Amino acid sequence: MLEIRKAGGRGSTRLPWLKSRHTFSFGGYKDPQEMGFSDLRVINDDWVVPGKGFGQHAHRDVEILTYVLQGTLAHRDSLNNSAKIKTGDFQLISAGSGIEHSEFNASSTQPVHFLQIWLTPHSSRTKPNYQQKHFPVNQRRGKLQLIASKSGQDGSLKILQDAKIYAGQFGHGDSFTWPVSGRRHVYIHVVTGKLKVNGETVAEGDGLKLTDEPELTFTQAAEAQVLVFELRAANGKPAKRKPNGICSTQACAKRK
Repeated sequence: MLEIRKAGGRGSTRLPWLKSRHTFSFGGYKDPQEMGFSDLRVINDDWVVPGKGFGQHAHRDVEILTYVLQGTLAHRDSLNNSAKIKTGDFQLISAGSGIEHSEFNASSTQPVHFLQIWLTPHSSRTKPNYQQKHFPVNQRRGKLQLIASKSGQDGSLKILQDAKIYAGQFGHGDSFTWPVSGRRHVYIHVVTGKLKVNGETVAEGDGLKLTDEPELTFTQAAEAQVLVFELRAANGKPAKRKPNGICSTQACAKRK
C-alpha cells in the first residue's frame, strides 16, 4: 500500500527569522491523522535567516537527525560539543537522559536551510551522545547510501532504534530498484527535485508512506534527492514512549 503526503498539506510556522514546514504534527500544528509513521515522529524543513536560530533548549529520549541542505549551522551543547554543520553534513544527537543545545545560522549574510528529523529511541534514559559526518553526494548518485543504522554498519551513524536511514540522488536516465527487508514500513521524503517511486510522481517536500511493498523503484528523476526511512512494521513491538522533554518550534523561538 502506498499513500502520498503532499508538500502543500504540511503544517507551517512563520516567524520573522524562521520559515518551517512540518510533515507531522509539531508545536502549534496539530493533525490527528499525521502524528508520525512507525518510530518516525518529526520531519521539519527549516529556513533560518542570517545570525538567528534556536537558543539553548532541552531534549530527552529522542533521536535527532539534522541534515544541512544549504549554508552552515552552528551547534553547541551541554556535552561540550561545539561544531559547524555544513552543507551535506548529517548530525545525530541521541538525547537519552537529557541534553541541552543551541542551533544558530553561522552566517551573518546567508540563510541556512536544513531538515530536522526526530525518531523515538528503543530505550529511555540512555547516555547522551553526539555524532556528525559528511556523506559525499557522488557516493549516492543513482542509488541509496546508508546514513544511519542501529549497528552503525558501513560507516553510518549509529541510531538507537531498529531503523535504517538512506539518502539517494537521482538524475535523468537513472533507474534504481531497492528490495524492502521483510515486512518493514518505509517512509520516503523528497528533499529536492521530482521523480517517480513505484509509478507515483512525487516532488520536493512530498512524502510517501509505504506498507507491504516488496521493493521500491525510482525512475524518471529530475535531479531528485530523497531520504528513505526503513522502519519497524506496525505489528512490531510498539514504542513505549513518545519523545518528551522537547522544545517545540514556538518554545525554542522564545529563546532565540
